[in-house]
Amino acid sequence: MTDPITEKFTNNTLEEELRTMLVDKNNECNALKAEIEMLQRSVAEEQEAKYRAYIKIADMQKDERLNTTK
Repeated sequence: MTDPITEKFTNNTLEEELRTMLVDKNNECNALKAEIEMLQRSVAEEQEAKYRAYIKIADMQKDERLNTTK
């Protein structure tokens, strides 16, 4: 469960093992939260770019219609 160096320098009790597991899970949880935040930012940026592209397409179509009616 723990590496040999940790076993050598810590009190190898159940509480210590549980504390180590808790720290590991906390680090894992923090890493997952950071990844979720990054993914949320990426999705928001993609949605913004998609929205701007649709606006640009609509403007181009409007200009095209105006140019063909002249």
